[in-house]
Amino acid sequence: MNGLQLAATAAVDYPPSQAFGDLSQIAPIATLAVAMIVAILADAVLPFPRRGPVVMAISAAGLVVAFAFAFGSWLQGGGHSAYFGFVTGDNFALYFEMLFSVLGLMTLVVSHAYVRRRGLYEAELHILTLAALVGMMALAAATSLVTVFVALETLSLALYVATGYSRRDTTSQEAAAKYLLIGGFASAFVLYGMALVYGASGSTLLPEINKAITANQASNPILILGVVMLAVGFSFKISGAPFHQWTPDVYQGAPLPVTAFMSVGTKAAAFAMIIRVFGSGLANVSTEWQVLLAFVAVLSMVVGNLAAIVQSSVKRLLAYSGIAQGGYMLVGVIAGGRDGVAAVLFYLAAYVFMNFGAFAVLTVLVDRRGEHDQLDDLTGLGYRNQPLGILMTVFMLSLAGFPPLVGFIGKFFLFRAAVAGGWTWLVVIAVLASVISVAYYLRVVYHVWTPSAEQAHLRRMPGPLVAVLASGILALILGVFPTLILVAGLTGAAPVLVAAGH
Repeated sequence: MNGLQLAATAAVDYPPSQAFGDLSQIAPIATLAVAMIVAILADAVLPFPRRGPVVMAISAAGLVVAFAFAFGSWLQGGGHSAYFGFVTGDNFALYFEMLFSVLGLMTLVVSHAYVRRRGLYEAELHILTLAALVGMMALAAATSLVTVFVALETLSLALYVATGYSRRDTTSQEAAAKYLLIGGFASAFVLYGMALVYGASGSTLLPEINKAITANQASNPILILGVVMLAVGFSFKISGAPFHQWTPDVYQGAPLPVTAFMSVGTKAAAFAMIIRVFGSGLANVSTEWQVLLAFVAVLSMVVGNLAAIVQSSVKRLLAYSGIAQGGYMLVGVIAGGRDGVAAVLFYLAAYVFMNFGAFAVLTVLVDRRGEHDQLDDLTGLGYRNQPLGILMTVFMLSLAGFPPLVGFIGKFFLFRAAVAGGWTWLVVIAVLASVISVAYYLRVVYHVWTPSAEQAHLRRMPGPLVAVLASGILALILGVFPTLILVAGLTGAAPVLVAAGH
């Protein structure tokens, strides 16, 4: 019996105690959904000048409560499957729910300062952020192909609109149109792949798919085509080469807070989806999808790093950097096992703080005329605002993988797991690609510490400064005490491996 039939049959006998128990498993997601609805109502009824601050306060409260629910459940040992196997509240889901809550809070403070500086409407951007976070959290908690697709579209639709949020900016509108068209194309691949996997397994539930699809079915053409379609669709979502072409244009055209948010949030949610679907539901045909992901990983690391070298826009440079970083993370997914999944979870947390912090620094440079994301705009930043210059240097060196920063520690965990799994050749390519990346990361650092004729101190923007400082502190803490998150990653990896029968 597949997931849809099971839900229809069980719905006739659904006691209140079970309803409450199931709701408790998705408490962080439900909290954000309620906060989003309340924020929409507040935006509709409050006087115009009060809408932005009130909606921001509602959003922040929702994120704090969501984090508290997730953290409390984590301390109790995690949750279990709910709603007839369509979602779960296990430690893997809780890990991402806590990570997304922190990301949401940092995005709120950056967005608040950005829209004030640009003269944009504030409330709707916070509501779109909440909608995207609901999709991200649901994607991490999904244990059914149906839930995966619904969560993926919830996330995507919110980001399509947010990308075009700067209504008077033609580049923002162009980026939104590109993102919508290419994102819809990628979603079609995912949906068709899911349909083929359902046809081969007879179920939409990931644990049931894992049981139905054995190693003997690796030659089933329907299943293989489904795996290929899923790999292509997922590669679009993580900006993996050769499906990366949309990324630089969308990152450059979207408003800075949206770019910062989706550059790390979408990637983290997409990797949660990949680990769930491939690592848990399709574990018995791992050889097939490992080959596909290895191809995407190599291309991503090579293309991303080489293309980033010639960029003059920091947003486009970080877009290509993100493509390469996705390739590094795929190395951990391909390695699999307890260490591989834990390494990916650790590196995702590190990447959130490193990359978001770098984008938050650019937010400080925003004024009424628009964004200033060229490398020349960073010239002399270390002299105009020394703390910002130091933190930007930390972010760049960490992304490049300089020891003892968190980027180096994260790559070490990824590469160690891959070598242990027999993927030494892939690690060699990843190390060489990392060496190439040093060129453009140090180029940013060079501009930051090059004296310029413009030595005026930057105007203080408390929101972005707080986000930059928080990102920098968290990145440094993870580098000095990596076991704080690595242990959490190992705990979060366990439910996926158990579901896969490992």
